[in-house]
Amino acid sequence: MKLLCITDLHGQLGSLERILAAEANCDVILLGGDLTHFGTPAEAERIVLRCMRGVGRVFAVSGNCDSPAIDQKLRELDVSLFGQGVVWRDVGFYGVSAMPPWRGDMYELTEAQIGEALASGHQMVNGALHEVVLSHPPPHNTSVDQTSRAGHVGSTAVRQWIDQIRPGLVVCGHIHESCGVEELGPTTIVNCGPAGQGMYAVATLQSTFHAELKKAR
Repeated sequence: MKLLCITDLHGQLGSLERILAAEANCDVILLGGDLTHFGTPAEAERIVLRCMRGVGRVFAVSGNCDSPAIDQKLRELDVSLFGQGVVWRDVGFYGVSAMPPWRGDMYELTEAQIGEALASGHQMVNGALHEVVLSHPPPHNTSVDQTSRAGHVGSTAVRQWIDQIRPGLVVCGHIHESCGVEELGPTTIVNCGPAGQGMYAVATLQSTFHAELKKAR
């Protein structure tokens, strides 16, 4: 299975087209939040519908620069993983939107709410052979959640979830400057980088997950 992982697009449709052209043969597209830059549900819908062309499944969560209204649109489009889980080809996909509390003027969730969303989605994929978590915020205290000014700013709830549940793959974004791949026990974590600048990741599943960062030209 080949997963095309896109986060932090921030409405840059030209970048999306370059990424999709570079990775035409994929089974699943994962949209990990900040689809828009404080945009509308209609903008998010256009992005999702574009990704749906010629791919098996699209799954998505919203980011801090999106909104609860965009999460609702994702649910209407039957692609949302926020607090929900879907088993597809023996892989259980579930996830969480938004980000931990920061300034109070973006789409934010408490760490308790983040943990509850992950638990809710996980319950819906219980028994799946493999698990993929799609989380806008990266896990706390890893190489993929560091900022130059504030240090580690990822979600403690996401980190606790990885430590306890040990999913095969965690796809995240949010911290543009910390794109990368980290192995945490049996879990592969990939911060895809800002898709608005052409960054993305490809994850493949054979017996385990392997993730690679790429950039569309």
